Amino acid sequence: MSSSKTAKPKIHQIITLALAALTIVFFVFYGSLPVSYDYVVGSIANQDIYAPRSFADTYETQRRAIMARDTCEDVFVRSDKQSQECIDHVDDFFDLAEQARKSARATQTPLKPADAAEQLSVNVEQTMGIKIAADDIVGFIDASMSNTTFTYIREKTTSIAELIMLGDVNDAVLPVKISEYIDAFCESSPSYSKYADAMTVVLSSILEPNTIYDEKATADSANNAYNAVLNEPIIVEKGTKLVESGSIIDEHIYSNLVELELIRDSSFNLVILARCALYVLIISACTVVYLNIERKKLKVETPVFYLLITTFLIPIGVSVYLSTLSTLLCIVIFFAAVCATYLGTQNGIILSVVNLLFVWPMYGFDPQIFFINIVGIILCSIFAGRKDEIINNAALIFFPTIATIATSFAYNFLIGNARTEYLNALIFTFVSTIASLVAAIGLSPIFELVCNAASPVKLIALSQPGQHLLKRLFLEASGTHSHSMMVANLADSAAEAIGADSLLCKVAAYYHDIGKLENPEYFTENQHGGVNPHDSLTIMESVGIITRHPEDGVKLAKKERLPNAIIKIIDEHHGTTYPSYFYRKAVEDAKVKGLEPPDVNNFRYRGHIPSSRESAIVMMADTCEAAVRSMKTSDVQGAEQLIRVLIKDKIDQDQLINSGLSFDDIEKIVIAFKQVYAGVFHERIKYPE
Repeated sequence: MSSSKTAKPKIHQIITLALAALTIVFFVFYGSLPVSYDYVVGSIANQDIYAPRSFADTYETQRRAIMARDTCEDVFVRSDKQSQECIDHVDDFFDLAEQARKSARATQTPLKPADAAEQLSVNVEQTMGIKIAADDIVGFIDASMSNTTFTYIREKTTSIAELIMLGDVNDAVLPVKISEYIDAFCESSPSYSKYADAMTVVLSSILEPNTIYDEKATADSANNAYNAVLNEPIIVEKGTKLVESGSIIDEHIYSNLVELELIRDSSFNLVILARCALYVLIISACTVVYLNIERKKLKVETPVFYLLITTFLIPIGVSVYLSTLSTLLCIVIFFAAVCATYLGTQNGIILSVVNLLFVWPMYGFDPQIFFINIVGIILCSIFAGRKDEIINNAALIFFPTIATIATSFAYNFLIGNARTEYLNALIFTFVSTIASLVAAIGLSPIFELVCNAASPVKLIALSQPGQHLLKRLFLEASGTHSHSMMVANLADSAAEAIGADSLLCKVAAYYHDIGKLENPEYFTENQHGGVNPHDSLTIMESVGIITRHPEDGVKLAKKERLPNAIIKIIDEHHGTTYPSYFYRKAVEDAKVKGLEPPDVNNFRYRGHIPSSRESAIVMMADTCEAAVRSMKTSDVQGAEQLIRVLIKDKIDQDQLINSGLSFDDIEKIVIAFKQVYAGVFHERIKYPE
């Protein structure tokens, strides 16, 4: 049952968070700035320089792109006109050859084949501008070639010319194609193979490449080659040696150093600052969303709030220096141990991952450090956040350390690093984890002293029967002690049912009534022999003693330096209710005397209504336990009915409006109380006398 008004963070906390965010931006900015150098082109390097991150080598990429563009081959395209002209020339040649054949066979003045061939050669040169030796074409004139054979050879030669001209033919391809088709002709027509040489001469002499230079296509091809190289830039991997000591800084090297922002610039680098601010802003926004969702569960006291802010900033600030020594020196696990101790495992993991994300840019976004620390954070938060038992400090150090070392080994094994890298990674991982956990454990007493917070270790120590106040309660107010133990059982069960802090509920229940130690005999559970001191007091004197015990409890708790969370529950466990027995008695007395009923506000406890789920649980457990004991209820159904009536009364009196409990939580609490009483009321075996 939550209040209609959502609790808002205090203004000083908002200001602190804003200042913390600015501090983180400052740390990330300076931690991410690479080491810079005063080199110019022509300088002599005095040390080796390695790439702090992977980057695109724009200088080399541009050089290769220009080379690809300039060495791109010219583009030639097939010309239909030129192809047809070559075919027509072949046909023209055979027309002239046919005329020469007729001249050689003329009845009046026949020419010798050699003379006819010579005349054909001259005619071809004059008509077509092509020079063909007479000896190479005399076979077309010779009387041994019949007209039918001539016609066949003409058709085959023309056909071969057409086939060759169908494709893109350049100077290199043309002789190959002619040779291929002539060989095919010889295989298919072996009886005519003797004319193959003459056909080859004709085709080789007449046919020309049918491709012409395409200026636009050549330019487009060059541009495509240029852009293809630019679209796949040369990537230089992180850790690559860019400069060797003693070498000259040339334009290429200088360009890479500028690309990596390694050249010192007197101006303030606003670009890097903007990057860091945006990075921090995005992560911070996600964190704020998470904290807003969990705000009802995360009710952190002011001292703990400042402790967590401080320990959150420590790993980030220290990483500015540690990241310059090694990419594996990181103490994020220090914050994980502290955060999980005070906020539990879930919040310890999530907020520690946020912490790791903030320091990650300082380590060049190295995946190894992220992988190792994620494992360490999870295991450390699980151990540090446990509230059911005391975790041995040695175990808290041992298991996360072993886990991170194993993770480091596995990572280096998977990526196949060299043996020296294995060793360095294991050493730095071991040192980081050990230092983080030892620091967290060593400083924990100081944290508890400064914050007076209810850490699991502190609560478990306070729950021990030998604790000073519990011994006093047992000896001086045994009835109250017994009542507190039962309240603790109820509160513990209810807290587990709704996911609240069960350890805090249980321990706070042990101490919620320590104020009764001031006047133990004035409370019925501590009275014996039928003697009631209230018989000798007026109603208002009795009310004053009864309603003062939360205030007395707060004073005693502060004197004994109990955690603030327990002190708050002591103050709130009665809220602003009133002892109904004495109020009714006062109403009856007033009625007998004929007076107006007394003002109920004069009978109220002077505490505050519960401000947390844990405080509300203790209030309901205290009320139900006292009523069930007073009514001497001995069956589960009767106890449940009484519990529901009592809790409804608390709701009607607006005692739970700031508790953060929902009606579903209330129902789970009733069932939890019922289960506890089911165990208390179970039948026992009757032993013989």
